[in-house]
Amino acid sequence: MHLLSVRHGSRSGRISHKILITLLFFLLGFLLGMMSKRLDITPSDRLPAFLESIDVRNLFGRTPVWTLIALAIALFSRNPRRAAINVLLFFVGAVGSYCLFSYLWAGFVLDRGYLTVWLILTALSPLLAFIVWYAKGRGALGTAISALVIAYFILTVFSFNADFSSFEVAFGLIEVFFLVAVITMLYAGIVQCFISAGAAIALAYLIRLTGFSIPYVL
Repeated sequence: MHLLSVRHGSRSGRISHKILITLLFFLLGFLLGMMSKRLDITPSDRLPAFLESIDVRNLFGRTPVWTLIALAIALFSRNPRRAAINVLLFFVGAVGSYCLFSYLWAGFVLDRGYLTVWLILTALSPLLAFIVWYAKGRGALGTAISALVIAYFILTVFSFNADFSSFEVAFGLIEVFFLVAVITMLYAGIVQCFISAGAAIALAYLIRLTGFSIPYVL
């Protein structure tokens, strides 16, 4: 494994095709934002039993599910620039439609603090997507980025303290699946996978020691 090797993207493809793909990601975000708002205003006893069992209403109110989708979009884009554009449009669609339907269906404007978190996430998403795209590259760079991503999901999935006297799944088993999906998507070789996962566990533990928490996640 070359320590400084990086992932190389492709610039091939027609402009019309690239625009169509980006618009589809915007539409995906728009539809998911609308669905999230509809779930918010639907009483839990009116939801199918399966959706109620995984607490789908709160699931879409936290960042991990959105981060997972954005991660998939970024990793499977043709190059880091396309990753940045695609993820940005996805979040613009999601946040925009959530705000729109909050007003149309519920008749209110979102709480400023809550909205600010999502606007900041949207603003940062192109830069984060650009960086994350390199996570599937072989070498030190890909390993380091993968470790950071996995550490984030470890912190969102598990609740534990420094001496592990308390260790549990924070919200639900569905988010354990998220962690497995992330590791699978980031896979770039067995050795690199073990190194990045081990580094992620150590990093997550060190972050937990600091008492740092992620807004609307921990």
